[in-house]
Amino acid sequence: MKNIIYIENLEIFAFHGVIKEENELGQKFIFNIECELDYKKAMINDNLQESVSYADIVKEIYEVVTGEKYKLLEKLSYEIIKKIFLKYNLISKIRLKINKPNAPIPQIFSKCGTFLEISRKEFEEI
Repeated sequence: MKNIIYIENLEIFAFHGVIKEENELGQKFIFNIECELDYKKAMINDNLQESVSYADIVKEIYEVVTGEKYKLLEKLSYEIIKKIFLKYNLISKIRLKINKPNAPIPQIFSKCGTFLEISRKEFEEI
């Protein structure tokens, strides 16, 4: 059995990017995250202490995204997963997609960004 909690299309306005205007004017970022964990006890006992709250995951993402400015989405991804893994021992794997819908690219596109899938074991080896 695979247990996953997820959040889709979380929008946060922030100031990340390589280009100076991105750091000064900011832009919208969209986050999709899946956290794999064993929440069988929570299913049986109806106890949030045996799972992880969606609201807490959103709070962690928001704090990282708005706390500092990063040039690369790769670095932002790492900081998000680091905070989540260090705070929530129940989580064994994270899939994080960051979409930058208004990236300064002259061609027409609908989405661009990064996708990171990493287990706790892989994270601890970094």
